[in-house]
Amino acid sequence: MSAVLLLAGMISLALGALSGFILLMAVDYPERLRKMGIVDPARVRQVHLDWIIMGTVMTATALAVPQMNVFTAILVLIGGVVNPATFVPMAFSRTVATTAAFQIVSFASFTSLSLGLVLAVVEVIAGRGALVL
Repeated sequence: MSAVLLLAGMISLALGALSGFILLMAVDYPERLRKMGIVDPARVRQVHLDWIIMGTVMTATALAVPQMNVFTAILVLIGGVVNPATFVPMAFSRTVATTAAFQIVSFASFTSLSLGLVLAVVEVIAGRGALVL
């Protein structure tokens, strides 16, 4: 399962790199983004950064705990993929973040990532990490 998490991390990093072009548009040509329906260009920066951050988190976790428990990997994967994705609808709507569905998804995603990373640390301490403590 660590291989899947590693792949997801690398894809997230690539998305972060590619989204830099959209971020450039948000800075230099905001009117073009408005024509595409983006009402909050600041969210473009957030998704760009979060793809890079979550890609780094997933990649590092997969490499640090190569024999990771499937449950732990799934938790990190869900949080690492969903967290950045939550910024996309916020770029197109200033009110979506106030909906109950959005708040539930966001809370579940943050909880999943947090619990998954804590469990990954426990696995490292238990001797399943790449480094033996």
